[in-house]
Amino acid sequence: MAEYTTANYQNVDDTSGLHFLRDELNCENVGVTVLECEPGWEGMEHDHDDDGQEEVYLLLEGEATVTVEDEAVEMSPGDAIRIPPTETHQIQNGDVESRFVLVGAP
Repeated sequence: MAEYTTANYQNVDDTSGLHFLRDELNCENVGVTVLECEPGWEGMEHDHDDDGQEEVYLLLEGEATVTVEDEAVEMSPGDAIRIPPTETHQIQNGDVESRFVLVGAP
């Protein structure tokens, strides 16, 4: 029998627009989060140098800028960006609601 786990992000508690699916899906190595941003929302500037987590951000809807170190990367629906663990980064949402899928793993 196949072994898998399912979850719907809309049924996961919302923490400031973040729907963390890692625990719901019983993930051992990868984190998956859906981020719903209000217009003008800004995420925390951070890196993952301590835990070695590489991240991929996929913008599904809206418009946003991801700043990696000092470089602003404009994103449109369908765009994805990979961020190495050592790079400081931050999401700044545009003037409309946006939805991202965030994936991270060591």
